[in-house]
Amino acid sequence: MTETNSRNGDKTEGSIQPDLEARVVVLEIVSMTALALALDTSETADAEHARGIASLILDTVRQRCHEVGMDEPARLSACSYADELLSTALVSLYPE
Repeated sequence: MTETNSRNGDKTEGSIQPDLEARVVVLEIVSMTALALALDTSETADAEHARGIASLILDTVRQRCHEVGMDEPARLSACSYADELLSTALVSLYPE
């Protein structure tokens, strides 16, 4: 495993946006990898089980958005993004 350096949180004004974008890219890769493992890509995989997991994730996103008090546009954005990630994972893993 590679060694990581701790970050002390010091940021210049111009570095915040690229840093945020970089973190989002990493989180997308980690989430897609975790989804692939959770949704099971083996020969005996159950597509309906995978769809159930995806549905549970979407329900949890909606619930969490409500819990943190997101306004409607933010909720719609979060749910749309989650749906996009899950749909991409399901279609790539189970193209049928």
